[in-house]
Amino acid sequence: MSVRFASANHPARRIGWRAAGRGLIAPALARAANDNRLTGEVDQPGSARFDPLLTDALRHFAVHGLASAEAAVELAAEASARGDGETCDHWLAITRMFDRRLAARTARDQIPA
Repeated sequence: MSVRFASANHPARRIGWRAAGRGLIAPALARAANDNRLTGEVDQPGSARFDPLLTDALRHFAVHGLASAEAAVELAAEASARGDGETCDHWLAITRMFDRRLAARTARDQIPA
């Protein structure tokens, strides 16, 4: 997936940019808004809510990059060896976000026969 930088100060995003170009009015810039809440802010209607599992997966990806699925499988295997089923399920869910087949294969192999 590619990431593209788009400047907020672009003529197409200016309000009334054609009239401003002719000198009829002063240009007003459309301002970008951040949907992240500040710490301690009260929940308001329409405020952004993020899935905690998605947040954990993105943080995991930031650390491990393209090897995120394999690293999450290893962490799930370690949790399974310790007998921690809840943590194992958490890491399998993160693996599922990166590679569904690998997560299914790992879950199938970890079930005792």
